[in-house]
Amino acid sequence: MITIYKKMGHPTGERVSGDTAMAVLTRTELDLAYSSEKLLNLEILLMQVSSRARDFEALTTEYEDISNESIEKAFEFDALSGILNMEVKELDNFMASLQMEIMDAHPKLSWDDHLGESSIKIEEKLRDAEESIKQLQDLVADIRMQSAKFEGTLAFAHNETRTGGDEEMENGHFSSMNSKWKLQTVDQQRHLLQILEKSLAREMDLEKKLSDSRSNEEDLKLKLHYAERESYLMEETLEMILEKMFEAENAAELLLGIAKELIGKFQIVQLNLNGSLHRECEMRTKLQESMTKLSAEESALEKLKTSCAELDNILVVQENGLKASLKEADCKCMLVSSDVLTLIEKVRALEEQLSESDIQLQMAKASVEASQEQQTLLHSELSQLENVIEGLKENVWKTESRAESAEARRMQLTKTNMELNEKLGLLRNSGSEKAILLETKLKESNRQLEHAKASVEAMEQQQNMLYTALSDMEHINKELKGKVAKAESRAENAESKCTLLTETNLELNEELGYVRSRLECLETSLNQTDDAKVATAKDIGIRSKIITDLVMKLSLERECLQLQISALRKKNKVLAERCKTKDNAPITPSHKGSDDGNEFSILKQSEEALTESSTTNFQVGKPAVAIPVHDTGTDTTVSEEDSSGAECKIESVRTIEATQLTPVFLLMVFLVLLISVLTFYVYQRKNSDA
Repeated sequence: MITIYKKMGHPTGERVSGDTAMAVLTRTELDLAYSSEKLLNLEILLMQVSSRARDFEALTTEYEDISNESIEKAFEFDALSGILNMEVKELDNFMASLQMEIMDAHPKLSWDDHLGESSIKIEEKLRDAEESIKQLQDLVADIRMQSAKFEGTLAFAHNETRTGGDEEMENGHFSSMNSKWKLQTVDQQRHLLQILEKSLAREMDLEKKLSDSRSNEEDLKLKLHYAERESYLMEETLEMILEKMFEAENAAELLLGIAKELIGKFQIVQLNLNGSLHRECEMRTKLQESMTKLSAEESALEKLKTSCAELDNILVVQENGLKASLKEADCKCMLVSSDVLTLIEKVRALEEQLSESDIQLQMAKASVEASQEQQTLLHSELSQLENVIEGLKENVWKTESRAESAEARRMQLTKTNMELNEKLGLLRNSGSEKAILLETKLKESNRQLEHAKASVEAMEQQQNMLYTALSDMEHINKELKGKVAKAESRAENAESKCTLLTETNLELNEELGYVRSRLECLETSLNQTDDAKVATAKDIGIRSKIITDLVMKLSLERECLQLQISALRKKNKVLAERCKTKDNAPITPSHKGSDDGNEFSILKQSEEALTESSTTNFQVGKPAVAIPVHDTGTDTTVSEEDSSGAECKIESVRTIEATQLTPVFLLMVFLVLLISVLTFYVYQRKNSDA
């Protein structure tokens, strides 16, 4: 059997849509190489199938003596022709897919703007690939034509076997066809040989190009790697040198600036703390003053309460001392109102002080937070300084190692110099040329020695500078640590003071609440005293009205009494005259009766006027004031002795009652005047308060 060499290509379905143009180009080149190799294999297969076709044609011409070998050859020819047809179809499909891929790669080049000039080269390569694909497609078409001819020969042979008798009739025609076929196969073989030579030459060129490109890529990669490494090393060395230089130059300035900033911040913190302490002292003094004032106010309020109780008792017990008690109550109410106003003002002042203390607390908290932030900044700066010190120590260690290596080199150079001097002393006699060479070597060694000495001195100077910088940094670090400790202690003190301020603030709030409650109690007591004052004023008004009514009634009754007294006096005079006339001469009864009737009529008129006046006026509750008027004139038939005795009794009684009424009347008038004055005074005070 014939072995067929096949190479599996990359399937088209596994290609990624997001590949770049370069990836597509490399893939197309590989696919072209694969297709050219497969085409070579197909051409080899075609040559073998054509040789089997010749054997098959010889068998068809000599079909009378067919052996088993000839049948096997026929089967081989049939199988190989079928394989050839299958492979040709597969290659044709693969070439079509490759062409489609190249067509899809063209718009990708237009999208990839970052390629620039390389896109033109890629387009040229893609065009060359298209041309080579077209040539390969032409070759595949030729192979397909030849495989179709092989299928025709197979079909012709089958027809011959089926129509055995007819073959003899058409021998001439078949011989002519056979000669044509032979000619065609010779031409095909030549054509195939030419194609094979071209494909081999192309393959060789492609392999050379691939090997050259791979070698160039490897060389470029190595060069790039070495160049990157050298540049990286150079950059590292430059960075190290620049870092050392800048660190050595700017470390002192930076540290000085940081130290100044820290000193300024500490001073600001100290000022803030001093201000907060001063404010705390002021707040404490104000609190003490307010406490003393509150205690004084409480004592005054207690006194006011006691005085109010006394006033209430005096008002209940003594009605006669209303004026003095009212005056004292008004004065005390005025004092209480003034005290309440002062208390309100003090409470407002305390509230303002509390608000100020809250503001100061907020300021103190803000200052504490700022100090904490400064502490964190100081800690970060200290850590940075420690890192810088560690870096400087590493640099010192490196410089010491370099200095040691330089000293070792210097020692080696001195030894070599001594050896060369000895050799010079030994070889001066040997020859001038050797002496010159040795002198040149000595000069070079001396130069190297001087250079090494200069480098050693420079390294020693750098070491000294680094040691001084390290000592300065250590001193600064110690100072910063001390300042940080001080700042932490100050921050702790500020926090403790803040806690004290919060506690005092809470105490002040409690005291304010207590004072407000006391103020509310005082206001309620003031309202009660005002209500009591209003009630007492109403009672005084009612009693003054009652007293005025009593005074009016007394004045009316006095008038009535005076009228009665005048009437009685007249009656007494008349009776006295009658008595005199009786004693002097007897009187006639008719004239006597007329005189008595006249007198009796006069008395009746006076009594009726008195009764009318008494009924029209108010009634008085005291029984001593009322006089039985009707009893005096009821008995008209009284004797003269009885009438005279009665007149004497009436005169004595009336005179006594009149003498008893005069001081009471004066007292009542005085009381009325006092009550009117008090009411007028209270009314004026109410108007002034309103």
